Amino acid sequence: MLSMMLNEVVPPPPPPPEAAVAPPPRFPTYLLPSLPRPFRRRRRLSSSSNAIPAHSDVPSLSSSPTDSVLSSSGLSHVKGDLGRPSTERRDAPKLTRTHPDTIRCSTCGTDLAFYSQVVSKGFTGRYGRAILISPPDDPLQKSGPNLINIKIGKPENRILATGPHVVSDIQCATCRAKIGWKYIDAKEEPQKYKIGKFVLETQRTVEYRSWEDAVDDEIAGLEFGKKTARGGDDEEPVVFDSDDEDDCEDLFAGIWDAKTAAKRRKLKHKRLYK
Repeated sequence: MLSMMLNEVVPPPPPPPEAAVAPPPRFPTYLLPSLPRPFRRRRRLSSSSNAIPAHSDVPSLSSSPTDSVLSSSGLSHVKGDLGRPSTERRDAPKLTRTHPDTIRCSTCGTDLAFYSQVVSKGFTGRYGRAILISPPDDPLQKSGPNLINIKIGKPENRILATGPHVVSDIQCATCRAKIGWKYIDAKEEPQKYKIGKFVLETQRTVEYRSWEDAVDDEIAGLEFGKKTARGGDDEEPVVFDSDDEDDCEDLFAGIWDAKTAAKRRKLKHKRLYK
């Protein structure tokens, strides 16, 4: 009877605590390839230099090594080579920019966007100067209308220098450093063009340029690829100019376009230098 009463009073032991599961590591997404093109070029050159000579290039055992040297054609060829310097172009590597410029986190070096996505450089953030970035245009990108390698916070109302806005702070997904914010909504009509765009602090980000060694034929191929991507011209990507009145009017009206701005600047240049 006593044992039955004890069983009813004493509660059962609690279950053992579950082991804390650590979140899986997050690996950043890279905008540029990790292996440079000249590396593969050098491997091809080294493999071709170590190739076995053809059967016709190997001298026969019945011929003397001095036969070809003492021939008249051979002597004339040697004299011609000694009389004039060689004008053949050698495949000497040159320092060139083989990839587009990118914007990275200054703390951990994680890629955030291409520099061609810059819309304006005249913004002000928490830590000084800032830049306005448009979302990627590639519809196949996994991040969708957001930048890669970022973590977006909760939307909140904030009074900025240009009026009330709804913004969300953004952090680097790798090191969790605050790098700016995203515009979710704007109360005033002239500020509606900012919706969906991002502000990146220049104190928390850095511009990255890739310089590599490449031979002449690879440089020509890279330049051809750049011309094809830009529609056949050698101009730099068109960005918003805060000193241009026409650009400011179009931007405030929400109709600013890079192609239209480029055409307008070409017309101004022609009128100025007629």
